[in-house]
Amino acid sequence: MTDISDEHLNIVRAQSLFSGLERPILERLLESAAVRTYPKGRLLFQRGDPAERFFIIVGGWVKIYRDTSAGEHAVLGVFSSGDMFAEAAAFLGGGYPANAEIIEDATMIMFESKRFATVVSEEPSVALNMLASMSRHLHRLVYEVETLKTRSASQRLVEFLLRRCRGVEGKAVVDLPYDKNLIAARLGVQPESLSRLFNKLRDHGVESDAHKVFIADVDKLREYSPYEDDAFERTVA
Repeated sequence: MTDISDEHLNIVRAQSLFSGLERPILERLLESAAVRTYPKGRLLFQRGDPAERFFIIVGGWVKIYRDTSAGEHAVLGVFSSGDMFAEAAAFLGGGYPANAEIIEDATMIMFESKRFATVVSEEPSVALNMLASMSRHLHRLVYEVETLKTRSASQRLVEFLLRRCRGVEGKAVVDLPYDKNLIAARLGVQPESLSRLFNKLRDHGVESDAHKVFIADVDKLREYSPYEDDAFERTVA
């Protein structure tokens, strides 16, 4: 196995793609994995580049985006610690469908697509996990479209925060990227509206200070905007 730490290994095992795999199979998948740290502003890959790797973030932030005809960035995803992305492109082959940029210094585990495909062809348990992961990805996309159409902006912000403290009870602290415009774009609101949305949530135990959000009671916040756990399985953008 590579020099992946126990902490990183726990993050890997938490992904549905690797869940429940026997130790020897997991070790095969990790043989070609590597831990890398990239600075803010680094372009990880561009749309059309060969999808040779997929990633699990262990710290920092990454945005997935496409350039519009107006020369702007359409943000498709904003990912942080514990999130996996680009695995769908890796499974399908061909090129990445969007660009990926480091928006805060990020450390991540990289997996080689070819190596993973080899193990999938030989190990049914990995193939089944891959199908489950793709199914959750599709479910997530459908859920996000539904959320944009049926949830208020405040509820979408709450769900964004809750996704980043899954499994936490009581108090929680969520670290945000420095550029909150990215979060606004991800939520489908104007940047100037984000502060007003946070102000609305004060009565629900949410305080925003610089680049941290303090949640007084995660369970109480869920009552404001309940969400489906399955829709928040970590998936690709």
